[in-house]
Amino acid sequence: MIKKEKVLAWLQIARLQFYPMTFIAYSLGAAIAYSSRFFNLEIFIFGYVVLFLIELGTVLSNEYFDYSGDSVNKNASIFNGGSRVLVDEKLSFTEVREALKLIFILIFISGSILIYIAKNNSIISLILLIFLGIFLGLGYTIPPLKFCYRGLGEIVVGITHSFYVIFCGYFFQVGLLNSTLPFLSAIPLFFAVLGAIILASIPDFEADKSVTKKTITVIFMPRIAAILSIIFILLAMVSGILFWKLNMLNFSTGKLMLLTIPHALILFAVIVRFIKIGNFDRKINSIMQLALSYIMWFGIVPLIYFLNAVK
Repeated sequence: MIKKEKVLAWLQIARLQFYPMTFIAYSLGAAIAYSSRFFNLEIFIFGYVVLFLIELGTVLSNEYFDYSGDSVNKNASIFNGGSRVLVDEKLSFTEVREALKLIFILIFISGSILIYIAKNNSIISLILLIFLGIFLGLGYTIPPLKFCYRGLGEIVVGITHSFYVIFCGYFFQVGLLNSTLPFLSAIPLFFAVLGAIILASIPDFEADKSVTKKTITVIFMPRIAAILSIIFILLAMVSGILFWKLNMLNFSTGKLMLLTIPHALILFAVIVRFIKIGNFDRKINSIMQLALSYIMWFGIVPLIYFLNAVK
C-alpha cells in the first residue's frame, strides 16, 4: 500500500505551483495558431504532456543535483531553495533516479504519439524541438552542462518559460514558424520571468556561493541582482504595453495591459525598500508572490485576445 507520506513527498518534490506559468505560455502559443484557424485538441493535449514531463524531469533533476546547495540553504521556501524532500529524507536518491528514468520513458512515449498525430509537422523538427526542451531544462543542473553553475541559469529559465513553450504551442499546431507573433508575444513574458527568477536567487546567495553555483546574484552580489530584477520587471511592463500599442492586441483587451503599470510600480517600491533595508539573507515570500503573479499578466492578457481573434 502506498503511504500517504510518500504521496505527499512526491507532490512536494514536483513543485506543482510553478506549472501554471508554463501551461499559460504554451496555451498562448496554441491560441496564436487558433486565431489563424490552426488547432487540434489532441495535439494540444499530447504537446503539453511532453512539456509537463520535461518540466517535471527538470524539477527532479534540480533536486537531485542541487542537493549540496539545498542542504545548507537556511532560506529555503516554497519559491526557492528546492523542496527539501531529499534533504529531509522523505524520498531517497534511488527513488528520484528511478522516477527520472520513468519520466524519460514517458517523454519518449508521449513524444512518439505527438509525432504520429501532428501530421502537418516535420518529424525531424518535432524531435529537435523536444530535444531542445530536454537540453535546456535538464541541462540547468545536470552535468556536464550545469547552466546554473556557469552564469546561464536565469537566462535559460527565462527562455524556456517564454520563447520555448510559446513556440511549442504554436509550432505543434501549425508545423511552421511563419509568424512573428509567437516571438513578439514572448518578449514581455521573458523579461517578467527573468526578473522573478533573479529575485528568487537572492535568498539562496550564501548557499549557492558555498557550492560555487554562479547565479546572477552570486556573480553580481544581491544588491545589483535586485536592481537588475527591477530593470527586467519594468522592461516587461514597457514591452507589454508596446505589444498592445503596435496593434498586436485590440483596444479593449489591450487596455488590460495597463494594469501591469500599478503592479510593476508596487513591485518597484517593494524591491527598492528591500534594497534599502539591505538584509538580503532572508526569505522574501511576499515579494516573490508579487513577482510571480506579475508574470501572469503577460500570458493571460494576450491569451484572452488570441482566443477571441479567430480570422
